[in-house]
Amino acid sequence: MCLALLVFSVLLSCKKETKQIEDNKESVVKDTTAFKMYNMAPMASLMEEMYAQGAFLKAEIEQGKKELGTLPDKHRDILTAKMTDPSDRDMFFTEQAEQYLKLEQILYQDNEDDKVQQFNDMINSCLTCHQKKCGGPIPRIKKLLIQ
Repeated sequence: MCLALLVFSVLLSCKKETKQIEDNKESVVKDTTAFKMYNMAPMASLMEEMYAQGAFLKAEIEQGKKELGTLPDKHRDILTAKMTDPSDRDMFFTEQAEQYLKLEQILYQDNEDDKVQQFNDMINSCLTCHQKKCGGPIPRIKKLLIQ
């Protein structure tokens, strides 16, 4: 009799475990189907690329390099890329974007003058715009400045 009771309780406990595993599978499936991938706006993606290029340029300039290669054509997309908030594209933004592009062109083309000053001028133009438009990345952008 004890043996039958023991076998019955073992079988009963195994069945509960199976149900619990099935419940867990169901909850995992429900959780993952609700997940949505964040898609960056083209402008945000472009600015991430520009930040990475800025970090690369900073390292090159700190090593004393004067020849920085060619100006990335893609940076001109700053004038047209779709923004997260389309209302941010106004006259101020356009003027700042054009100023940034001019300063970036000077940095790449002028090999005679002070690269540190040229680079910092370019980064400061980023900060000027971000102080008015989108302050979130300011601490990160400030780290690009060469001391």
